Amino acid sequence: MAGDIPPVLLPFLQSNLSLAVGALLIVVLMGVRTSSLDTDLRQDLKSAIRLLIAFVVLRLASWALPESAPEGVQKALRVAWMLMFTFGGIRASVALGLKLVRMRAPAVGTPKILRNVIDFTLYPLAVLPLLRTQFDVDLAGLVATSAVLSVVIGLALQETLGNLFAGLSLQLDRPFEVGHFIRIGTHAGRVVFIGWRSIRLSNFRREVITLPNSMVAKELVQNFTQDLNPVGIDVEFRLARDTPPNQVKSALLETLRETPLVLPDPSPIARTLSYEDNSIRYMVRFFVAEYGQSDGVKEDLHTRLWYRLRRENIEIPYAQRTVHVRQETARTELSEDTIRQILGAVDLFQALKPEDLDRLRQESLVRRFGAGERIIQEGDEGRTFYVLASGEVSVRTGKSQSEVTRLGRGSYFGEMCLLTGERRFATVVAVQDSLLLEVDRPTFARLFSEYPGLARQLSSMLAQRRTQLRAVAEASGASTDAIPGEVGRILGRLRQIFGLNATHE
Repeated sequence: MAGDIPPVLLPFLQSNLSLAVGALLIVVLMGVRTSSLDTDLRQDLKSAIRLLIAFVVLRLASWALPESAPEGVQKALRVAWMLMFTFGGIRASVALGLKLVRMRAPAVGTPKILRNVIDFTLYPLAVLPLLRTQFDVDLAGLVATSAVLSVVIGLALQETLGNLFAGLSLQLDRPFEVGHFIRIGTHAGRVVFIGWRSIRLSNFRREVITLPNSMVAKELVQNFTQDLNPVGIDVEFRLARDTPPNQVKSALLETLRETPLVLPDPSPIARTLSYEDNSIRYMVRFFVAEYGQSDGVKEDLHTRLWYRLRRENIEIPYAQRTVHVRQETARTELSEDTIRQILGAVDLFQALKPEDLDRLRQESLVRRFGAGERIIQEGDEGRTFYVLASGEVSVRTGKSQSEVTRLGRGSYFGEMCLLTGERRFATVVAVQDSLLLEVDRPTFARLFSEYPGLARQLSSMLAQRRTQLRAVAEASGASTDAIPGEVGRILGRLRQIFGLNATHE
């Protein structure tokens, strides 16, 4: 009859030879488990060894059972050790078979759900023949009853079974693994668990989200970490129509290059996407090493862009009723008296009359820089001069960009490059949110034309300052004998750049 145990197998299970074989299998499997580095194999063999040990214990217990024991007890004990031996053999065979599969394809792991399905498929095939031979169970009636019961259970557990088979298909396809950052529909996070019924994601708020496998199988799955390559992030902006797109894209790309954690390779890109009713839509794409960094990088990018767009007068479109409010706010970042006071305290401008100082105030621009933003870059051309109105900046130089000093309110920088045409000899970075007064080269040209002798006075002050800085750098005292020569050199550069003649000296 179909379903009976093969004629040779039943006598073997009932003989003492099965006990010897079981004990030998325990020793062999323990040796294989000890020498193997495969975690999955070690776990599977551990279960097989436990089942075989249970077989040995039950087999010895059946020997110790007195002959006067009830027939039902003897038969139940006999069936129990037969099942333990069979289950142990199945688990060991499946474990070794899956190990061979992993050896043929090392990059592909063995899904736990696949191992369980194989085990739980083979276990009933071993139980039914034993029930038939030992308890004279009518398998035909059992199968018919099981078919009806299966229909009832299937209808009741339709969703659960759907999750089960969906989980099995996900494990076979392996679109993601534990530890991967993925997005499923509107949910994104790191995979922390993959089970029969569901998977679990840990999102950026450290919430654990449980998603049924049936839903996961129907949704688009985005895996951001499977190949361990840099991950591209797209961010869109809507900016004013009256700003040239090339200017906007240049500002976007430069801000991206200054943003920490944005990879230089692949390089960021900026694109003009479309024209909207009151704006132009732009998109930037940048790459990060790990998707988990994306939220922090986007936050940093949006913060830096606010300062950059404000400095370049690139409008972020708002409702029409807020436009004038924003313009008024920009004009009152620093009061007129504050600007006049700060400029008057700068030694370069102490020779100016009050009315000229007021005109200088009108010509200077207020620039706001956020913490971490670069104000000037070492090696760039310098056409602007800055006075620090609030905040703090760091002066850095060299390939390592080591910090030389920090400047606070009232300090100024950039004057040497603006007046002599030399390139920037240091990088200046905002340590805190800072407001700076910017004075450009045309303003100095006007001052030189209106104040004869100012050029020589500034040359003397700059020469003295440069000589002192050079002395500090060389850790030796500054020699005043070097100042006259430096004055002449700087004055010569001023004549060349600003077109000065003898009347301005």
